[in-house]
Amino acid sequence: MTPSFETALASWHDFYLLVGTGAFTLIGLMFVAVTFGAHLMNQKNLVIARAFLDPTVIHFVQVLVISGIALVPGMGHELFGGLLVAVGVLSLLVLVKVHQGFRTAQDQYNDMELSDWVTGFIIPLVVYIGFVGCGMAFWMGQMAFSLLAVLTILILLISIYSAWELILWFAIMRRPKAPRKNRGKKSPRK
Repeated sequence: MTPSFETALASWHDFYLLVGTGAFTLIGLMFVAVTFGAHLMNQKNLVIARAFLDPTVIHFVQVLVISGIALVPGMGHELFGGLLVAVGVLSLLVLVKVHQGFRTAQDQYNDMELSDWVTGFIIPLVVYIGFVGCGMAFWMGQMAFSLLAVLTILILLISIYSAWELILWFAIMRRPKAPRKNRGKKSPRK
């Protein structure tokens, strides 16, 4: 005997409460990180900063939204599936802009690494397609909770990695410059 959708969803309550709270906290920390690193951004490197910053925040928001959807009491499998499909499709549309940002950064600075493409575009693409697939499965009455949990954790981990990369970029950009020697100036007499 398989449990009803509502019973199965209720058994995932603590998981989504924990994951959603973590995503919410990490969104707040991203605001703090950007505030401290805002002086490092200028017109020249804004494209690169946005190419890395936007997806990271968007991934955290996706985890928060999916967690919020999963915590709505009394939701039926059709609505749950439809909302997951909407999240996946909207995420795919946002990923088009991320791809454009990555291409611009590659064209202008030629410093995009394979790991940037894998973690910033390829894995999110797979996860977003997975969100659409999970949504369709729920819509048709299938219980895809385990797959949805794996995809949610995967996008959360990718976001944490991307946030770490952004913080390292801030640290490298913030590195103090070597002091300039006072050439041509006479030292003060005592």
